[in-house]
Amino acid sequence: MVFKRLLIAAALILFAATFASAKKQKAGGVKTAVESKVAAQAKDKGKEKAAKKADKKAAKKQKGKKDSKAADKSASDDAAASKEQTEQANDSADEEDSEENPEENWQILEWEDENSRLALRYDVIIEQRDKRGKFLPLLKLETKDNTTQVKIEPPLKPGFYRYSVVSYNLFGVAKAQSDWEEFPIYRAYKPRVTDVSVDVNLSSNIYLDYKNDGIISFGGRNLFMPPEGLDDTSFTNYVLRTSAGRVVKPLEILEHSDNDRKIQFKFDMNDLDVGKYSLLATDASGLTNDSESGNLLTVRFKKWMDFNISAGYVCPIVLFDDTISEYFETTIFPLGGTARMTWFPFKRRWGNLGVGISASYTWMKMEKQQYSLNSNLATAHLYFAYSHPFFNKRLSLEAHVGAGVTALLGYCFEFENNIKSDPQTSMNISAMAGAAAQVFVFKRLYVELCADFVMFFIPDDMTFGAVLPSASVGWQF
Repeated sequence: MVFKRLLIAAALILFAATFASAKKQKAGGVKTAVESKVAAQAKDKGKEKAAKKADKKAAKKQKGKKDSKAADKSASDDAAASKEQTEQANDSADEEDSEENPEENWQILEWEDENSRLALRYDVIIEQRDKRGKFLPLLKLETKDNTTQVKIEPPLKPGFYRYSVVSYNLFGVAKAQSDWEEFPIYRAYKPRVTDVSVDVNLSSNIYLDYKNDGIISFGGRNLFMPPEGLDDTSFTNYVLRTSAGRVVKPLEILEHSDNDRKIQFKFDMNDLDVGKYSLLATDASGLTNDSESGNLLTVRFKKWMDFNISAGYVCPIVLFDDTISEYFETTIFPLGGTARMTWFPFKRRWGNLGVGISASYTWMKMEKQQYSLNSNLATAHLYFAYSHPFFNKRLSLEAHVGAGVTALLGYCFEFENNIKSDPQTSMNISAMAGAAAQVFVFKRLYVELCADFVMFFIPDDMTFGAVLPSASVGWQF
């Protein structure tokens, strides 16, 4: 009697706990998550076997060819027939892949339930969305125990579905049902990219030295069109990606083959800078193409560096310091020459970076009735330069900044009867900044206009500043 009472009490306690759990489940719902996105995975085995078979037939036929012209012609016909058979076999294999049913290995649906220990089993209700957007009942699956996953049998075809999970308490009574969760099943085809061709030169290189239209073609397999609507279950997305992870999206698709083996894009050339790119193709299920040697696009300058040499006329104009104007009675010295060499080893779409050296030499003279003053102004600077071409590289603008030395050489007074003071030289550190424009008039021959500001510091608190405008002729190597 006591045992019966204890048994009834335990049953009541268990029922109460189960009821509370079910109530809690109704409030929060059963958390669900889909872990299946497999559908119809494309396989290349059939294509490979067909190709090998065709190659063997061609080898056997070519082995028995004769030296006569008739035999040569026969062998040629056999080779052409073999190639045609190989292409037909590949196309046939592609068709078989496209008609292949969803992958029948497994499709698993999983969910989470914090109180699964108090559940006896679960029902999973699956509905499919039709073309009108309405969901219709499709499957009802049952678990054998309180395992929070179920194998979907028969496997679902590509499409759009939703599901809900019903939990049963230990008495086999349905007590909670989760909210409906939508999920897609995509047709899975692994893309493959094996060939790159730039439209302007039919190679895998884009040379930024020349005009480019941004049209690039890619070859491979399973290169489908991007999604055209929300109901697409088979599509491929494309981007160009560098090894550093930078992504460039195409502007538009110009051509696409019916057998999904070739696709042509147009890219914005302003988005493509120096570097190596590969086409990343991602199908609807998330499968991406593997890295292959043929899938490599190189963007670079065919002429990887520029070396400019110029020489011409310079006319220094002293801007400040009264010492020069006081002794020479002028601030303009028109008798001078200059030379520059600039090397640009770092070329990018946004401009070129380089280093250079410049030098100038100017004769300074002042004459009076009783005496004359003679000197020479010399400058030499090492600088960093930035340049950017314009108008299809017919014009190049440059900015540069650097440091070096500026010197007043051999300044002396000369009097009548050939009497001279001892020549003096002053050489001091100076800073330089300037700009230049090169106009290319014939091939690599250019005319250069330049203006540099030079400031050099002389002891005893003398600060000399001048601008050096120049006109030169140069050649770019």
